[in-house]
Amino acid sequence: MTRIRFRLTLATLALSALALSGCAGDPVSLQPSTAEQLQSAVLDVTTAAAEGDLTSAQSLLTNVESNLRTAAAAGQVTPERSAEIQVAINLVGTDLSTAIDTAAAQAAAQAAAQAAAEAQAAKDAAQADTDADAPKDAAQAADEAAKAADEAAKNGGKDGKDSSCEKGDKDCEG
Repeated sequence: MTRIRFRLTLATLALSALALSGCAGDPVSLQPSTAEQLQSAVLDVTTAAAEGDLTSAQSLLTNVESNLRTAAAAGQVTPERSAEIQVAINLVGTDLSTAIDTAAAQAAAQAAAQAAAEAQAAKDAAQADTDADAPKDAAQAADEAAKAADEAAKNGGKDGKDSSCEKGDKDCEG
């Protein structure tokens, strides 16, 4: 992101220099008041881009472009000078679009990574609960088996008598 901000700053400075050079050179190519207006607007674009507010910078750049067209239509900027400034605006606009797309892609990747981490954490927690319940389940099954064995030993089969008893055995009659 630093590289993109650096390029944006350079491009906006170039745009600003183009606007300012009209003041120093041929006054017919760019009227001083128009140059000041464009310079101020370009400074706003540069500030927004430097602060990382790329969407605002792009919107402000659209305003610069609109102001340039208005000034060109009013004869405050020659067609040649307007074309030079427009080239710089296009460069900055491309850099801003690239920076916005890159930031969006990074945010999406970060969100996806976060979602994957949360899903893994939930899976791990569910597995830990299952693992923690496994000894309880085994202990419960063992208790139930022991109770069943005790019950079977007490009852001795379906009719409530021990199967080892023989007919007529007093200890086996219930």
